[in-house]
Amino acid sequence: MTDTMTHYSNMLTTLPTKLYSAAFPSPDESPSSQDLMILVSTIAVMWAAIFSVLHRYLHPYAMRQQWLTDAMGREYDRVGLSMCKALRVKWTRQRYTEIMLNDWPKMQGIYLQHFIGGALCLPAVLGYTDSWAANLACLGVLSEMGWEMSDMADIVITRSTAVDGKERVPDTLVMIMSIHHSMTLTLGLPLVMKYRQLRTLHLLTFNLQWAAALAISANEYCKTLDLKNQKQLWTFRIVNGICFGIMAWMRGVYWLFLCGKLHMRLYEDEEYTMMCVGVMIYTLITGFNVMLCIYPFGKKMLKFGPRSKEIGLVAMDDGEELEDTKKEGGVHPSPSNNSLMEKGDTDN
Repeated sequence: MTDTMTHYSNMLTTLPTKLYSAAFPSPDESPSSQDLMILVSTIAVMWAAIFSVLHRYLHPYAMRQQWLTDAMGREYDRVGLSMCKALRVKWTRQRYTEIMLNDWPKMQGIYLQHFIGGALCLPAVLGYTDSWAANLACLGVLSEMGWEMSDMADIVITRSTAVDGKERVPDTLVMIMSIHHSMTLTLGLPLVMKYRQLRTLHLLTFNLQWAAALAISANEYCKTLDLKNQKQLWTFRIVNGICFGIMAWMRGVYWLFLCGKLHMRLYEDEEYTMMCVGVMIYTLITGFNVMLCIYPFGKKMLKFGPRSKEIGLVAMDDGEELEDTKKEGGVHPSPSNNSLMEKGDTDN
């Protein structure tokens, strides 16, 4: 018993040093997969704790804000009803608002996490070639990997323990998030172990994380805009147009260029296993980028553009769908829980 306690005590004592060595190895060192997994697991716990704190303190605030309640209702009229149909759920406007208010703290945490992960890559992206810059960029990869592990755990716990878990996180959303998380969870560790100094990896990590951070934060802001107000309508159009450009470049053109460049390197190094796995994952992620990152912003550009007849009102087809949902009764409000759901029109 004493030996066991001594063993665990020594592990805890040496853990900070082990984590630092895994995150910031010297140029002639290569952390083991075990050490990197310990680091990723620690990061996952850290992000889970941060998101839990955000929910605890921001959720009561969100529930008291009438402007935020109104914003979520307007979002339902704009794109929420279409999202519900895509997810094959029948949420009423009230139910949608309830879920989105509960998810609001998490959405703030998601773009914060992506901003931090992308910022870790900035020195390498800006051209610094020292080992510390590469280590920071790889820490950005591991940070994303840790968050995605905690998010998948949250999804599993919600569906298996919450009364309304399968309604809040339907099968379609599980599939979408599994595709979204597949790249980092499968290729993150081997790429960091073999290609720590590779600039293409640093650029790819920065590209994915900051595109998501900018799009999600901008979308959260656009939710608060009342499109019946002409000034706010033009603000919405400008911000949405900028986001469309960012996503089309970073999640479209530049994404394909970087994937091609990385695959050429894998082919040259005869890393055929990583290359084959990568082809399948990159194909799935490309579909995700087009359908859930680029297309939604393009659709809103057409729907609420200067030539649109709607000028901030509910589209005729959406209005008809909304009336049909009311007639059907939709889904009645059920007890909320602390598990959160990401909105399909915007993520990373």
